[in-house]
Amino acid sequence: MCGVSTTPAVPLELRFLNRSFSFSTLALHPSERPVPGVSRQGTLFPLFQQGNFDSLKSRIFGIIEDMKIPREVESAFPVRPLAATKYSVGTVTIVGGSGHYIHAPVISALGARAAGAGLVQLVVPDASRIAAGVHVPEATFTKLTLACVPPKADVTVAGMGLSTGLNAQAILSRILSGSSGRFVLDADALTILAGWYAESNPHTAVSGQELVLTPHEGEAARLLGVRREKVSADRSGAAHALAARYHATIVLKGPDTLVVSADGRRVYKNGTGNPAMALGGMGDLLSGVLGARWAYLRGDAFTAACAAVWLHGAASDNLVAAGGDPSLANTAAALGSLRARLDRGEGAGAE
Repeated sequence: MCGVSTTPAVPLELRFLNRSFSFSTLALHPSERPVPGVSRQGTLFPLFQQGNFDSLKSRIFGIIEDMKIPREVESAFPVRPLAATKYSVGTVTIVGGSGHYIHAPVISALGARAAGAGLVQLVVPDASRIAAGVHVPEATFTKLTLACVPPKADVTVAGMGLSTGLNAQAILSRILSGSSGRFVLDADALTILAGWYAESNPHTAVSGQELVLTPHEGEAARLLGVRREKVSADRSGAAHALAARYHATIVLKGPDTLVVSADGRRVYKNGTGNPAMALGGMGDLLSGVLGARWAYLRGDAFTAACAAVWLHGAASDNLVAAGGDPSLANTAAALGSLRARLDRGEGAGAE
């Protein structure tokens, strides 16, 4: 891990809904770089037992407002090499869309492009192609059908507007079982995945894949088979239960988005973002951002997820601070500007 000092491992036990999870967790000390224009910070922290977290966090880390970018997030934005190509900076395939939600995968593609993907490949219905041509003309297009073969990419992002019927289930199963790789599952893909597990038949398609799941609290509740109130009451416990159940990196979205590594040993609590982000499609945008950062790094899913949620929120913070309209298109534009500055090594100053 970059930019952290460690103390000896501390054995901890986490309980969520009477299920126990044991972890040997490192106590981490954040080393962060101040950057002008970004008013809030994310914090990398160890697992703490429920009820003790806030006091332990305050004692160990303190609340230091001028510490802006966690070094682990900073490391996810290296200066873009002079010899970069559209393939070397990451390729992303986005699968989604249906009759009722034709724009969802296009919003995700907008996020992937803004976050620096060199090649964005859309697998969507014909109706989505029209919107993509207007908003993401760089994207390539494959028609979404039961028999379609999505183009290979460093990361595949699936689920936005896909629907949850039998055809959608067959498409998702085909995509996941087509080859081993990196997959970000969002929206309807999470509902389908929850259904497979609810039948006590974890789908073989997800076996061996490297997964990032991006649920909001309602989707997390479906994935765990509990009521949403249970997730709201213990977000950290729910995120760790999801990581353990699905062997996936978890991005539990919300006002303080949590990222939990697949092994449960690393946790990132994001500190960027604002109420203006409570807008339909904002999660679709994030899924594309995550796919792009993971495709660029090609490594640790946890680091990529931390970088994505930080960038997503920081861009909106900059936009709102400047008095801008926090629409999806404007947020994507602000995100692209912020990412471009980071690509050039210029830091994350406000617009």
